[in-house]
Parts: sequence; structure tokens; C-alpha cells
Amino acid sequence: MKTGKNKGFTLLELIIVTAVILALSGGVMMHFRGANRRYLQNSSLTLQADLRYAQRRAMMEGRRVGIQFEPRHNRYHIITLNPATILRTVYLENGVELYSTTGSRLMFLPRGTASAGFRIIKHNYPYWQHITATVSGGRIHVFNITRTNEPGE
Repeated sequence: MKTGKNKGFTLLELIIVTAVILALSGGVMMHFRGANRRYLQNSSLTLQADLRYAQRRAMMEGRRVGIQFEPRHNRYHIITLNPATILRTVYLENGVELYSTTGSRLMFLPRGTASAGFRIIKHNYPYWQHITATVSGGRIHVFNITRTNEPGE
């Protein structure tokens, strides 16, 4: 039986293990810190693509196609009128919420213009993003994501 051998850790081993744990936890925290921004960006790109899809479909089919927003349920529907049909329902992802919209429905006319201009503010705290469309030409613009406490700041 050997005696005199300490089976504990040396100070150097403890420092190395602590440094590795801190480095790994820092990387994980940075990943999650940027997750809200990525979720908002992905959600905004999806909405932008869906707006353009509705616009193109309205022009191809020669009828009104649009988006019906449901902020309470954190989703929107791509819809047609005459006959009224839901083409697809899209749920916003991972904590992204519709903060406000200028109306509950945006319709694209057969010539591709919007029935009215609109503004949508989406957020995944602490990030906000503004999305607007203008009536003339049906242009859709996604503004940069900003990090603020309130969307108007």
C-alpha cells in the first residue's frame, strides 16, 4: 500500500479547468445573446417573402391576395378574397411578437399595389424591427434591427 500520495487536484489543474469552463460558458452566453436577434431576422425575412408572394400571386391570378395579422395569436394568414380562403398560416418563431400593425389586413390588388400602406413593428426583446410598405408600386422595405427599450427610441 502506497502512502504519501495526495489524491487531490493541484492548483494548476484547478486553474486550467476553471479557465476552460469560463471559456465554454462565455461562448454559450454569446450564442444565446444573439439568438433573439437571429429569431427576429429570420421571422422578418419570412414575412418579407410572404408579402412578396402575396403580391405576385395577386398579379398572376388577377384578384386580391393579402395577409391577415393576428397579433393575439402571434401569427398571420396569407389569404385570398372572392372566394375568401386561407392559403397558409405562419406562426412567428421563438418569442418574436407583433408589437403593432397599422391594420389587421393588408391586401395586394391585381396590379401589385397595396390597398393601403402599412407599418409593422416586431420585437424580440431587446430588439425591434420596423417593416413598411408603400401604396405606390407596392414596395416593401425592411428596416434594420435596432436594439432599444421601446420601438420609437
